[in-house]
Amino acid sequence: MITSFSRTVPVLFGPGASMRTGLKVKELGAQKVLCVYDQGVKSAGIADKIIDNLKAAGLQVVIFDGVKADPPDTIINEAAVMANEEQVDGVVGVGGGSTMDTAKAINLLLTNPPPINLYYVGSGREHKPGKVAVMIPTTAGTGSEVTPISVVSDTATNSKKGVIGPATTATLAIVDPELLLGLPPQITASTGMDAFAHAAEALTSGGMNPMSDVLGEKAISLITQNLNKAVKDGSDLAARTNLSFAALIAGFSFSDSLTHWGHAIAHTIGAKYHIPHGVGCALALPAVMEYVADAVPGKVRQVGLAMGLSLDENLSPAELGGAVAEAIRQLNREVGIPSLKDFKIEESSLEQLIDGVMTDDCFMFGPKRASAAQILGMLKKVYEY
Repeated sequence: MITSFSRTVPVLFGPGASMRTGLKVKELGAQKVLCVYDQGVKSAGIADKIIDNLKAAGLQVVIFDGVKADPPDTIINEAAVMANEEQVDGVVGVGGGSTMDTAKAINLLLTNPPPINLYYVGSGREHKPGKVAVMIPTTAGTGSEVTPISVVSDTATNSKKGVIGPATTATLAIVDPELLLGLPPQITASTGMDAFAHAAEALTSGGMNPMSDVLGEKAISLITQNLNKAVKDGSDLAARTNLSFAALIAGFSFSDSLTHWGHAIAHTIGAKYHIPHGVGCALALPAVMEYVADAVPGKVRQVGLAMGLSLDENLSPAELGGAVAEAIRQLNREVGIPSLKDFKIEESSLEQLIDGVMTDDCFMFGPKRASAAQILGMLKKVYEY
């Protein structure tokens, strides 16, 4: 089998790495940058540290602090107008996945005609590279700092859309585990399980390749060993460092092989009910592992072994899928992932999600076919948790 894979984003990694932001941005040739973040990052004092560092390097800084969860197209389009009026020549995104998605989408509109809606996957419209784009994650989850994807909430259709290409790929990722110290347990858990889902879905994707296998397996191992530690002790720098690296390599892992049904389910639930993306991924993954076990039993076994499970060689695919699924559910419980019932979602509404799942960009990358009835079956298992 011939496969292809690429790793295109350079990374500066390690505790304290963010204090080199100004130096690195200046080395990349930018002189006036848009710093993108949300109110949580501002309140934590992280944004000011990065802004001060940029200014100390002699850079002009324009601020956009209006990032919203599941970034809507309207916010991105408005921020891009401001960025173009200010004539910035770079974007620095500081925050979680929503911030980095926003920053990368704004970067696209610095060199391409608006609105962002023109560039969704499937539109057939290509775009030119953007300006300098530096991504600094403050969670260990999305891997967006190294992926070529920006996920945008389309307000006209109430669905999540992907934008992929050169302008939505960072010029540099700066990953500083110190920025995660003190991150609340709920966010630590949900973002960590997002990274776990990236790795597990990359391993079992229809686009799987040897590189995604190696990186995904290591990411699962690191998350299994460190997530509960970080949830229990937000000041554990070693655990934060391992999780930051896991999220990073999980991002690399799925950049080529791509995620599939777990993310299609999470995107659809998130768009309709606005629950955290990582929670949706965590809840969906066990049911997905059970369903794909007969198609890719070796890969589901690999997920389980990376978790440290002892799996008998004589297990049937159904038994294998069930064992791995239950281990993931147990990890979810240990780190405090809530259920759909906790969000007051009614089981009777699950059928309304089927079309959204089956039309999501990720759906096509599953390792086998899935009918509407089978998707409903998975959704019911997600609901049962």
